[in-house]
Amino acid sequence: MPGDSPGLDLSAESSTRSVWFRQLFEKMANQSTLRLREVSPEDIPKISEVWFRAFSTTPHNLELFPDTPAVHAWWNEANYHDLVNKPYQKYLKVVDAAHPGDILAYGKWDLQPDRCGERYPPWHPESNAELCDQFFGGIEKQRRRLMQGREHYCTTPSPRLTYVGFNHVIDLDMLATNPDHQRRGAASLLVQWGCDQADRNGVAIYIASSKQGVGLYRKFGFELLGGLDDTPEGANPMVREPRRLN
Repeated sequence: MPGDSPGLDLSAESSTRSVWFRQLFEKMANQSTLRLREVSPEDIPKISEVWFRAFSTTPHNLELFPDTPAVHAWWNEANYHDLVNKPYQKYLKVVDAAHPGDILAYGKWDLQPDRCGERYPPWHPESNAELCDQFFGGIEKQRRRLMQGREHYCTTPSPRLTYVGFNHVIDLDMLATNPDHQRRGAASLLVQWGCDQADRNGVAIYIASSKQGVGLYRKFGFELLGGLDDTPEGANPMVREPRRLN
């Protein structure tokens, strides 16, 4: 008939829309049950487990931090020390109200990066100490090259050096999501919390992001400094300037 569109499959289009709306509603329902909470000392082994689930996926990372009981214990001790002794570092977790004992994701925000200290304790003997120094030292050199002349702070300074940050930037030191709970909005809750703090205090945020995290951070206003490092061990520098509050 005149006016008909041959080959137009309206039933397929309707089915696609139904799937899209169902996925949207499922995501909204998942997000509505997520809760942001402070990490307690009892949570330390769980957040270490989340870290290993999130990052022990490449040979490079496994050389840095082998997935062994001894290195897990090293992570537990390092996190416990910072949680108990550094109140200016905020450990946050995301849980599901239906299963509050499970940690979906966690983040570590440093709200006073002008404090001095070492980011990590001495490497565990099972870690590749030379590679650790090379990797984190390379991130430090990158920060100095890109941010020279600006008041700033680095998320991952060279851990074998004493570092000094500045008052006008806060630091997202760590963010990890359990792979079983990705794309539920848990990481977004953690990033939004820090962005709110930064905007309230008029400070910028500097991060060294994995290639997987770049898209998430861009949604919150972070800008990539230079080209994207697409290698698994890449650490992409990004900055978010504070937004003016109405």
